[in-house]
Amino acid sequence: MPKTIVFVNRWQAGANKNYDKRRIDMKKQFVKLIAVFGLALVMALSAISAAFAEDPKPIVPLTDPMAPFLESRAFAKSKGATAEFNKMEWVAIDPVNNKLYMAMTDITKAMSDKEGAIKLTENRCGIVYVADLDKDYNTSALRPLVVGGAYNSSWAPDKCTVSKISNPDSVFVDSAGNLWIGEDTSNHQNNFLWRYDTKANKLERFATLPLGAEVTGVFISPAGDVFINAQHPSAMNPYPYNRGFIGVVTGFKATDSFTPLPDPTSAVKEMTVAKGTYQVLARVGELIPNDFHGQRFGQINSVSGKMMEMCNQPDGNMFLPTNGDSTEGYLYTNYECQPGGVSKIYIKKNGDKWDVLEGENVDFASVGGTWNNCGASVTPWNTAMTAEEYEPPALLDSWKANVAPMTEYLGEQANPYNYGWLVEMKPDTSGNILGTVAQKRYAMGRFAHEMAAIAPDKKTVYHGDDGANVVFFKFVADEAGKLNAGTLYAAAITQTGETLQIKWIELGKGNDEEIAEAISTMKLPAK
Repeated sequence: MPKTIVFVNRWQAGANKNYDKRRIDMKKQFVKLIAVFGLALVMALSAISAAFAEDPKPIVPLTDPMAPFLESRAFAKSKGATAEFNKMEWVAIDPVNNKLYMAMTDITKAMSDKEGAIKLTENRCGIVYVADLDKDYNTSALRPLVVGGAYNSSWAPDKCTVSKISNPDSVFVDSAGNLWIGEDTSNHQNNFLWRYDTKANKLERFATLPLGAEVTGVFISPAGDVFINAQHPSAMNPYPYNRGFIGVVTGFKATDSFTPLPDPTSAVKEMTVAKGTYQVLARVGELIPNDFHGQRFGQINSVSGKMMEMCNQPDGNMFLPTNGDSTEGYLYTNYECQPGGVSKIYIKKNGDKWDVLEGENVDFASVGGTWNNCGASVTPWNTAMTAEEYEPPALLDSWKANVAPMTEYLGEQANPYNYGWLVEMKPDTSGNILGTVAQKRYAMGRFAHEMAAIAPDKKTVYHGDDGANVVFFKFVADEAGKLNAGTLYAAAITQTGETLQIKWIELGKGNDEEIAEAISTMKLPAK
């Protein structure tokens, strides 16, 4: 059978080839279109889902009469307060010049995202703010005073300018109005303690802490003695700077002149001060002198007496003088763990040095224990105020897990609403016990208490609320010298330039007795 020969000209072959190519291209474009449409659909559905998703619900709803005190931050936000602050740390009051100071570790997240009420320029090195106080100790604006920076990640290990503050944490005012600023930073190789001359606008480095150590416990006694602690120093530092320690500068008063320490050129592994001598009063893990319980500094025991941890995080100091010239008294020191703790030692001046005569760890079983004891202050009536930082979230779906350490401490189920408070302490003056009387101040609100500064009127209190998306709070007591009852306020912010204007919103009036009863009689969910 003869073969059939089919002739196809080149034009037709090329046309067919181009047609096939166009068809393939169209298929590819269609697939891309479907993919883009699918992605857009997924994103739209996700956005709709997020819009309708509910935040985790607290055990106590915001409609509850006790919500202003038990869910203070969420309640404040629902009433129009600004919940955009980030890492709000210590506050300090200058009673002579009527100033309020606040340390803001860094200006990031909601403070610099160009949304909401606060739209500041980002500053990863932090700022200390100042506010004027009127005759009633009210304030209406925060403005930047001591500014950290600049920041550059390539400058490591000192990513923030070493001649300026970096991530301020603690602040304290001495009798001359100087502002002392302690750092908690990973943007300086070593953390520093600075003195800022508010009259001359001059910043001076007074102390360099050992490698790895955060500046904590900054406290200046009525006599001008400077107490400083070191939290979590590197274990590779030489003794005695290889554990958390508590101490004081001898041969120096806070208002004395000194030659500032130069910028360090390498890592410093010892405690260095510009003037005087640093004396270590206590180290974590060492036996407490003349403690009839035989315990150690930093030791956290459960209610049953079992040792749970050795907390290497000494934090805020509170010195309560027992004489007129402040040469002896009780030094209380926080330990920032969960459960938290406080040590108490009796110290007495002996020439230039201090003798540690006796001490103990405070027993908090009567108040259900304490949590993450952070910053500290002393009231005008000479009692100590320890702060429970980072309140455990009391959420319906996770509350048990959030207080697991406290459940272990108690030996029974802990209530999350029992933590996140200021706790007032004093040595028992009745002589009935050898220990310390502790009272949680429920009327002052429950949030991430960094610490509290009490004004000279003995009624007005300003708080630091640590963490992200937090609120600036104020409390005004009903009676001077009594923090058991009063009115809680929260700040609504309007920004003008770099200044934060404040309008105070009343959240509620409360008293310790009623709030404590609400907590103790609360029926917790089964989960």
